[in-house]
Amino acid sequence: MAPVKISMRGLAEVASAKPSQKHSKLKKYQFPDSEESKGRSNYYVKALSAIKRHHRGQSDFVDSVLKGLMIAAKSESDPRKKAKLLNNHRAIADYLKTFGSRPLVIKPGKSLYYVYKDLLVSAHPDLVAEENGALVLIKLNLGKDDFAGGVNSTLLHVLYEAAIKQGLPIKPNGVECLQTSSGSRTTGPKQGFPDRKALNAACQELLNIWLAA
Repeated sequence: MAPVKISMRGLAEVASAKPSQKHSKLKKYQFPDSEESKGRSNYYVKALSAIKRHHRGQSDFVDSVLKGLMIAAKSESDPRKKAKLLNNHRAIADYLKTFGSRPLVIKPGKSLYYVYKDLLVSAHPDLVAEENGALVLIKLNLGKDDFAGGVNSTLLHVLYEAAIKQGLPIKPNGVECLQTSSGSRTTGPKQGFPDRKALNAACQELLNIWLAA
């Protein structure tokens, strides 16, 4: 059997969903090569690029991106394309307002995975950085709405375990989820994550639902 592939956000959303909603939550992640899925993953590419450039000290570039997004939005007639431009502008502005002063030193990205039986969970952080000499792996939620309750804990646990597997010198509280719209910051537990039993149970449940679909 070919491996089942899903993102850490997908696993976390299915794990935290009510039993009656798990199938519908999983459905949007079952076809990662679809045009719809690719569109979701690329939606905030301009915002993510600008955020990285901000931490590299390229404020002039970020200002030009913000101005360019607004100019393009004013002349865009397609409602969906206009919304994408405005949402990228909002995401950048929200990030800078709440998290822009952090002394992050951006490092090259990492391709991380958590493997359980035939399930391959991608756990790629949006930002890999050093802060005050310590490694930080950050998942960004650049959307208007915060993740549903329970998503963050599973997401961060996957990210941490995937980083440890690759031998990265990460502490449990060095994995973070930043939600730009609300300005919330969630880190892993300082005392350490629990063992993998709950995480593996979530993986098994997802495999069962996937194979039964």
